[in-house]
Amino acid sequence: MKKINIVLANAHQAQAERSDIQREVKDIQKFFNERDFLFKQGTVNFVLIRGLYSHIERSLNVVGVFVNKAEHVISGLEADLSFQVKDQPDAKLAGVALQLPPSFLGEIKPNEGFILHMKVPVQGLTNEKQVYEATELSGTLANVKIAYPTE
Repeated sequence: MKKINIVLANAHQAQAERSDIQREVKDIQKFFNERDFLFKQGTVNFVLIRGLYSHIERSLNVVGVFVNKAEHVISGLEADLSFQVKDQPDAKLAGVALQLPPSFLGEIKPNEGFILHMKVPVQGLTNEKQVYEATELSGTLANVKIAYPTE
C-alpha cells in the first residue's frame, strides 16, 4: 500500500507558512500514516476527517481529504457530496456541489491528498456537540468529473 502524501491545493499555498495550517497538515498526515485505506486504483476518493458544528450558524464545517488514486495528475475536480450524522437520522445536512478548477486545485499527483473544508448547512441536529469525529459521520461522493492537465 502506497503512502498518501497530504498536500495543499494551489489556492491554499499562500497559507502554508501559518502554524495552524502546518499543524493541520501534520495531524492529517499522521491520520493517514496510521491507517490502511482500501482505495480502488484509478479513482478519486473522499475521506472524512471531522465535522465542527456551530449551533449559532446551524452549520457543520466538514473537514475531509480528496485522495488521488488515478494513474495521472489531476488538475480539476467536480463532484456532488452528501453527508449524514450516523446517530441522528433526522438531521438534514445540505449537499455540496463542488467545482474545483485548475486555478484552485493546481496539480495533485497520484497518491496525494488535499484537505478541503466545507461549510454545510444543517437542520435538526439535536445536540450541541461541537466536534464530530470521522466515525460519527458518513458521506457519499457522486457524479465525479476529473480534469487532467493539458500538455
